[in-house]
Amino acid sequence: MQYDDQLLKPVREVWEHHCQNLSEALDETSRELKNLLRLDEHHRHGHEEKHLKETMGPMAGRALNLASLSEVLGSSASARCLPEERLKRIHNLVADLEHQLKACARIPDGYPIMSIEDDEEAIHQAAEDHLDKMAQIFRDLRVAQLEVRAKYDPGVHDAMYANFTWRQLSPSELRLCPPFLIVAEVQSETGPVLRKAMSLLESRKPFKVVVLRSSLRKVYSPTADPSVPATMAVETLPLAMRGVHFLQTCIAAPDYTRRLFEVLTSPRPSLVSLLAQRDGEDEEDFHLRAERAMRSKAFPVVLYDPDRAKGFVSCFDLSSNPEGSEAYTFADFALFEEEFAGEFSEPPAGVHADNLVPVAEFLELTRHQRMGKLPVVYAPGPDGEGTPKVVSSPIVTQASDQQHLWKTLMEIAGVDNPHVKSTKANLQAAFGAEQKAMKESLQQNLEKDRSTHEKMTMASAVQKLVANLTGVDPSRIDLQQLLVERPETKKPES
Repeated sequence: MQYDDQLLKPVREVWEHHCQNLSEALDETSRELKNLLRLDEHHRHGHEEKHLKETMGPMAGRALNLASLSEVLGSSASARCLPEERLKRIHNLVADLEHQLKACARIPDGYPIMSIEDDEEAIHQAAEDHLDKMAQIFRDLRVAQLEVRAKYDPGVHDAMYANFTWRQLSPSELRLCPPFLIVAEVQSETGPVLRKAMSLLESRKPFKVVVLRSSLRKVYSPTADPSVPATMAVETLPLAMRGVHFLQTCIAAPDYTRRLFEVLTSPRPSLVSLLAQRDGEDEEDFHLRAERAMRSKAFPVVLYDPDRAKGFVSCFDLSSNPEGSEAYTFADFALFEEEFAGEFSEPPAGVHADNLVPVAEFLELTRHQRMGKLPVVYAPGPDGEGTPKVVSSPIVTQASDQQHLWKTLMEIAGVDNPHVKSTKANLQAAFGAEQKAMKESLQQNLEKDRSTHEKMTMASAVQKLVANLTGVDPSRIDLQQLLVERPETKKPES
């Protein structure tokens, strides 16, 4: 399994980032402690005659009695000296910080990585040792900062920091701890690996379980229902372990590097699922395979970050997946994979073309409708025409499984939730009815206003006409009276 560059490069970047930050913190804190020591040294010996002469220069010796001045300054400076107990603590702290600083400056050739096949107790012990080693750095930094501020109280803090472990670190401090990795190389059967990974993650230790998947084949029971296969999927782990930071990604994902860095620096226990490069597979072929895996949802990119939001759904993120058509299924991905070459065959002689159904359409058929139909994918030919290849039952089962899994993930993430769709449809219907009623009311009011305007215009014309014919003042003619609708007079019966 080739995972040197794929896995160790991001791990190295995390180590370098953390070691640089820790080195800066150690160096700055060490300098602050050394300033205290220099000040104490000045209070203890700076008043001595030889030091005064060096400090003040030869002119001061001719103008001042340095011996008398030394005696006066010495009596006043002794009260400002550090207590011996504190002075000893600071000297020891400076030595510890410088030792830690040298350790951080050396990026190790071998990182703390174990195999998931190792003994579980040994994994826990190695993780404890690594995390407690990191905890000592933060212990020294905490104590040093207390000393810098003259806040260290031996009666309180000695007991507090005597048995300091990683469990007392804050989330921000845990983020700066270089990760402890547990690597699992998985082929077709993920169940045993996931069960052991979940057992390890239940300890709440902030180590990172990395599942490397070079093969995407799944093994199903011969009696498996192809409509809803019952298999353990790594992508649904957040449903069972909501406190675990989960990331499934591959090199073709647009945010691959950033997401991987975030999960490796998470203060939580984390599980990372990576599409791995096969032995002998070059970079270009691997990148193309990763793109096909993403497009077909054979390997969807999934992020679940418990610290992202309070709501469960808001912690899911599927946005890194490319827009794709449901017509491109796992079977289309498997067609280009050597390990699945035996799962595709030529259509039997005499089979009518109408009975060759693309896998995406075949999955939508009921069992009764599938009778006499053969699921196919079309292999690209040299002349541009697709050649039908009959897909085996295991591939159809896995295509159905991946389709069902993707729909489930979208429902969990709220992207394609049927309840959300139903609520949206009901709201749109109610809003549409309200808008229609409002529009009708507005139209009625406009018609009424237009009719009134027309009547007013006619009455005004009549008013002016009457005024011109009679000489009556127009203001004495009541327009409202002119607007009164008189009942139609009935014609006399003959």
